Amino acid sequence: MTPPQLFEADHCGLASATAALLAGGVIGFPTDTVYGLAASLEMPAAVTAISLLKGRPTSQPLILMVAECGEVERYARMSSFARRIADRHWPGALTLILPALEAASVLGGGPTVGVRIPAHPIALALLRQSGPLATTSANRHGLAPALGAAETVEQLPGLAGVIREPPEDRLPREPSSILDLSSEPPRLLRAGRLDAAALGLVDGGGTERRD
Repeated sequence: MTPPQLFEADHCGLASATAALLAGGVIGFPTDTVYGLAASLEMPAAVTAISLLKGRPTSQPLILMVAECGEVERYARMSSFARRIADRHWPGALTLILPALEAASVLGGGPTVGVRIPAHPIALALLRQSGPLATTSANRHGLAPALGAAETVEQLPGLAGVIREPPEDRLPREPSSILDLSSEPPRLLRAGRLDAAALGLVDGGGTERRD
């Protein structure tokens, strides 16, 4: 097995990582939460390969990452309330579960899709070049998420490549908070960096103010 290519987090490295994605590869990349895996949404076979590489069920949905809020509308329906939450907390460590459109079916979430804009310069630069990505944490199924490029390569040697994180990036991070806005009332499914109070929720469900 050919080991994953290591991409530097510079213009040339990101261009090479983007080329690998658009050729149907799965890569590892740094985010503002845990290290992630990504495949181009334009490559359904690569999206499926993410789960196969991780050794996890393909029925588990993946997260959609985009660079701009306007890109979400191709894949999900956003209410005015969802837009306000997004405006307040994106880019950031918040995944919103939204009603899905047909274009999101490749992500495996059925009637819903999880969407996030990461607050990380390397992840955002990659997304601006590659377009929307199917993502998940970089780890073998059942293991803790990788905290860097070396650990990603160790756990997932079948990747096309991995973007190296800058030295100052090598810090443990929390997963994103997950807020389900696909039905009423909103539900906080996972409190990561943003808890119920930070999101304006009451007891993890409902909101203090919806207007």
